[in-house]
Amino acid sequence: MPNRPVRDFLARDLLLKASPEESARDAAIGMAAHHCGAVLVCRDDTLIGIFTERDLVARLVAVGRDLDTPLIEVMTANPDTIAADAPIIDAIRQMSEFGYRHLPVVENDRILGILSIRDLPVAELALAQPELEAREALAERMW
Repeated sequence: MPNRPVRDFLARDLLLKASPEESARDAAIGMAAHHCGAVLVCRDDTLIGIFTERDLVARLVAVGRDLDTPLIEVMTANPDTIAADAPIIDAIRQMSEFGYRHLPVVENDRILGILSIRDLPVAELALAQPELEAREALAERMW
């Protein structure tokens, strides 16, 4: 099962996108309406950033910025992505290593969707847990 492709685990509902000029307020309203924690920021169907709940809290609320700030100023630019055909275990490793809750999924330079931590299959997470713990322990020893 850890070799099943990422595409098999993508949510099949609406992919939430926004332009870089859209306000953080509008993005937050969209996230709330669609019950999701991230918006892909695109210019002409090209992914240029991601705006997440963490960005909303850390880059706006916590520092007292206006919610009408354009996404281009508060998004995470050039986010990491994963190929749709990559094994799900690669997504689990990448999300664990970098602390991602959302990972954009691409195919032939086209955005297919976004993988959320909630989309990850429990069976694969359980199989990967010993490896993830070993990686974390190794990283702690190196620092």
